Amino acid sequence: MKKYNLILLITLALIAHSCFEDHTNYDYLDHEVISVKGIDASYNKVSMVDSLNITPTVSSSDLKAEFDYFWGIYETSVQGSAPKVDTISKELSLKYLIRQPAKTWVLVFGAKNKNTGYTKLITSTINVGTQFTRGWYVLKNEGNQSDLDLFLTPTSIEPASTVPNVYSFVNNRKLDGKGLGMNFESTYKSFVTGVNANTRAFFIFTDNDASIVNTNTMKEIKNFGQCFYTAPAVKSPGFIMVGSMADYFINNGQLHSIYTMSSNNGIFGSIQMRDAVNSPYYLSKYYITTSVNDPIFFDETSSSFISAGGAGTMLTAVTDAAGTAMSANKNNKNLLFMGISNTGSTTLAGVAVLADKTNPQLKILSTITPKVSAFKMVNDTLLSTSKLYNATKYAANIGDETLLYFVVGNEVWSRNLTNKFEQLQYKVPAGETITFIKHRKYTTTTEPAYAYNFIMVGSTDGTNYSIRMFNKSAGNLAGTPSVVLTGKGQATDVFYLSPSVNYTTYPNTY
Repeated sequence: MKKYNLILLITLALIAHSCFEDHTNYDYLDHEVISVKGIDASYNKVSMVDSLNITPTVSSSDLKAEFDYFWGIYETSVQGSAPKVDTISKELSLKYLIRQPAKTWVLVFGAKNKNTGYTKLITSTINVGTQFTRGWYVLKNEGNQSDLDLFLTPTSIEPASTVPNVYSFVNNRKLDGKGLGMNFESTYKSFVTGVNANTRAFFIFTDNDASIVNTNTMKEIKNFGQCFYTAPAVKSPGFIMVGSMADYFINNGQLHSIYTMSSNNGIFGSIQMRDAVNSPYYLSKYYITTSVNDPIFFDETSSSFISAGGAGTMLTAVTDAAGTAMSANKNNKNLLFMGISNTGSTTLAGVAVLADKTNPQLKILSTITPKVSAFKMVNDTLLSTSKLYNATKYAANIGDETLLYFVVGNEVWSRNLTNKFEQLQYKVPAGETITFIKHRKYTTTTEPAYAYNFIMVGSTDGTNYSIRMFNKSAGNLAGTPSVVLTGKGQATDVFYLSPSVNYTTYPNTY
């Protein structure tokens, strides 16, 4: 995996050892029970605004117990070292102004019986945010420039207010070009705090520009040229995304990467070669990956699926599985779409739509098992009478029903990948054009008011955008959207961010 979680037991043992002086003779009372009440499992706080005000109740089965207390706070998912625990109080009652940057932190409380040396530790999650760290972000076009709108969600997934053009408001410029998409990296390395440290960052990319943004402040960390050791001569981003052990940037069809399993400074390296003889290649904008799988790309030059590792200087060739319906290599196809249909801890499945280069009227829907060493395709030749044959936009149903959603004209349809049944799901109002369609879901137990599972349909009337988000039942969209976002311009992507969102929250795919 790209990053490793700390073993909680070891962490708590280190905290207990480091935060209490050891004067005990280890003559413990048998079966002493220390009880702590009054500490919640999680807290949601805004940095430099909210405080923690907690007075727990501590009791022990030792009737003569006298306690020393300790409060500490540490960062989760620290890569490459044990967490640093900051002591914030040694009193029973905690009154503490949150100063930490926006991310998930762990609050730890310790009570040590001075008579026995027995210690009770309690941990709690603190979701630290700023005004920029919770809400719906919409990437939109306004002419030949792009910007972000922020829809604030203080109490639930439904927006309460809007901050338009938040990117240009903070950075005093818009992004050049038409928006392509956004991705999120919770451990991007930057020097925004004065030292090289994990930073929660947005990757924003248009067809002519890119920006890496600190989500705590919405300030740009790096512009397009600063993303590379040597700025490319051509500015033509395809995407920036998070994959297994690396962050990846495709520009002008060429792949750059940052290997994240070793020390780095957040700058993308040189172009990876196609092979040992440096054959020409051009990667499509479509890709699939997870935090435990190397990404799968498609080389438009050779009509081949291809992979890559973050530490390498050369792309990784894909080997066909036995029984595949079509070779992953030199298959003479154009890739019209590729997306994740299912993801697990050890498996990854996808769906692709392809058209033959020699005979473009030949279109194929393929379910794929994208293993680098055993790439398998199960093909379904599309009939010209099917709705999917004339689709212009697609959205894979990730991990739920075996459906592919797609757009024909101003209508959203679904196709059952098992029985080929196609069904009209939604038609946007007259005068509107659909600009994108996505399936995203946020599964969370720590903030249930923000959990969602939506099919998202973006549209424009030429001046304003609408993004309608639908719940679904057995894959069928509800009659009316659960959430609607509206603003000026043409929306091309939407992303929900909260302090609990990390690089594994959403499967990384087009």
